[in-house]
Amino acid sequence: MAGTKKERKRCKEFIEWLLHQRRGTPTVSDVADRDDCTEMHIPDNCKGWVTGNRGSELRRVEEETGTYMFMALDRRGEERLLIFSADEGTKMGTGGRMHAERLINEMVQDKLREDGNRGGRSDSRSRSRRRSPSGRRGNSRRRSPSRRRGRSDSRRR
Repeated sequence: MAGTKKERKRCKEFIEWLLHQRRGTPTVSDVADRDDCTEMHIPDNCKGWVTGNRGSELRRVEEETGTYMFMALDRRGEERLLIFSADEGTKMGTGGRMHAERLINEMVQDKLREDGNRGGRSDSRSRSRRRSPSGRRGNSRRRSPSRRRGRSDSRRR
């Protein structure tokens, strides 16, 4: 770790939280006094959609925005999304916490719209995911034909 004392302290906290995630959801009591954190409350029915398989959607947004984010419990045991970066970003710019917040809000809105349209379309989820701006989300969860074939061949034996 390198940087100012404040940067080294943040890095140590980030590493501790990252390691804690291996054992479960970390508790981060109070972020109100931090100047490097944005807190978002995600509706329960959208949490899986926003995080993705094993956190893949959060990692994608982190990569795109230069942030560090994870779901954490507050002191009351309620789960929320924390977005960390020294770069606050701008409302319409790329990079930083505001950009990450905007992308997460778009994902939540996509999910809420999809849930509202679910009436007669059984395949609306996959279509909605494929239309994403990055074009990567829809295919990130599918297995390639070769892996599928390999798995079914091993079951036949």
